[in-house]
Amino acid sequence: MEAKARLKRRMLSAAVAENVALIEGRAPAPRRSRSSRRLAWTLAFLAGAAIAAAVVLIGGPWTVPLAAAATARTALPVAPAPAPSAAGGELTAPTAPPMRMAREVFPLALRTIVLDPGHGGGDLGTSVGGLYEKDLTLDLARRLRRLLLEQGFSVHLTRDADTRLSLRERARLANDLGADLFLSIHLNWFEGSSQARGVETYYLGPTNDPYLTQLASAENAESGYSRADIRHLLEGIYRDLRQEESLAVASSLQQALHRSLSRLDPKVADRGVKQAPFLVLVATEMPAVLAEVSCLSNREEARLLTQTEYRDRIAEALLAGVRSYAEGAERAVNTKRSG
Repeated sequence: MEAKARLKRRMLSAAVAENVALIEGRAPAPRRSRSSRRLAWTLAFLAGAAIAAAVVLIGGPWTVPLAAAATARTALPVAPAPAPSAAGGELTAPTAPPMRMAREVFPLALRTIVLDPGHGGGDLGTSVGGLYEKDLTLDLARRLRRLLLEQGFSVHLTRDADTRLSLRERARLANDLGADLFLSIHLNWFEGSSQARGVETYYLGPTNDPYLTQLASAENAESGYSRADIRHLLEGIYRDLRQEESLAVASSLQQALHRSLSRLDPKVADRGVKQAPFLVLVATEMPAVLAEVSCLSNREEARLLTQTEYRDRIAEALLAGVRSYAEGAERAVNTKRSG
């Protein structure tokens, strides 16, 4: 029994040595006997088959030495060698994030617009001296709707009365209509600073600004969404085409608002285009922006908002911003067609 065990160990050792020689491209050592050769080939075949099974079952990114494949008499797929990493090792899988899609690839015309007067019903928004944000935003939306209709746009309001709507209902209306643009109209308020004033426009994105975090939290209070809904809504929203278009809209609106209002009152500040996680912008399926068109906490701007001429100027500025964006989109469409 012991002699038989020694013979098996000797033949196994010979088979291993032969495999190593084949893999390294050397001539194998002379065979000692026919039985040894038979066992060596059998073991080599089994080893090759085991390698093939491991590659198929595990699906790993390994390469199979050609000599071993030839020895096993098995046709094994050879995986491409992984690219070397900066540290000199090997990358076993691609880790680069997906590339962003340029907005120029998809030139989109602007036809249907949904205007969203902020707040409504029991949700007053900000207020001062009998002026309520919910009333002013509805008035501004109606004025802007009239101007847009005159320009040939199809226009819808999320609310056309003093009614309370959740953010979910507002976004659903825009999505159901297949709108090309969603514009939410609001009035700003700065706690503890009656001197702060100006206009600013938001599109969807993250923020580290404590003030914007607090503002978004307040605006998101009437969302109508559950925790599970929010997780679904937030997946993959910061890298898509919609964000690029939203930035373009926000830039056009902000420029037109400040240019128009500062001519009447040079103290109106340009507070810029900013990113913030407003849920009403998250849930829409089209380019969407939220415009803070004035500031009720500032006494001078609150006074101006009581004047119909000033509200007309705000509506006209918003129209100019929408037209500027729409004309740019139309030029892109025509360029693609002519090209």
